[in-house]
Amino acid sequence: MTHFSDGVRVGRSFDLNGTAALAGGPTSPVFIYDVVPLTLDADGIATAQAVGAAGDLTIAGALASGGVATFDVPRGVSVTSSDAGDTTQTATVYGTDAYGVSIQEAISFNGAATVAGKKAFKTVTRVAISAALTGNGSAGTTDVLGLPYRVNTRNYMITFDNGAQVTNGTFVAADATTATATTGDVRGTFDPNTACNGTVRFTLWMFLKDTDTRVGLYGVTQFNG
Repeated sequence: MTHFSDGVRVGRSFDLNGTAALAGGPTSPVFIYDVVPLTLDADGIATAQAVGAAGDLTIAGALASGGVATFDVPRGVSVTSSDAGDTTQTATVYGTDAYGVSIQEAISFNGAATVAGKKAFKTVTRVAISAALTGNGSAGTTDVLGLPYRVNTRNYMITFDNGAQVTNGTFVAADATTATATTGDVRGTFDPNTACNGTVRFTLWMFLKDTDTRVGLYGVTQFNG
């Protein structure tokens, strides 16, 4: 069994019920994503700071080193302001995905609420704020986990929480439209019903049909400006 980074493992062919395929029967390769994500860190990218004009947050949160925030697994980014009046500003997040490909996402502030993005990042190198904030702005991680390969429907994914099969959690299919700063993740995401805490193990069995091309496996080209 071949091992990939971030717990991705490529196994043998199975049928769509997860049973080992018989010779001559219909099959689909199964990819097993097995991770124990850390607790989300709402200011792990950038701690709360004043933004007096359009410009970048200082990336110096607990997940950052040398101005780059690196996550344990590919996961979503969130932004927060401390003031309810901050509703017109946008944070543009720059970084890379699980494969080191450059990626951008625009996330709009919504007052003092924490706003989660749609795309999964592995690193964040910059968070640009479009205009001054009344409150202090911060950025961090969410429990939205990026998928290593494109998944179009929950019907082709079996999920386990600490070894027990579950049907809860929020799956978002891969976005097949031309990527922009506001489209969804090109491979899809999964937000477990159980909060990530560095102890709970999530295992995702993904049955992939488009294995003949890299585009099929990895989704459309990431948006990077």
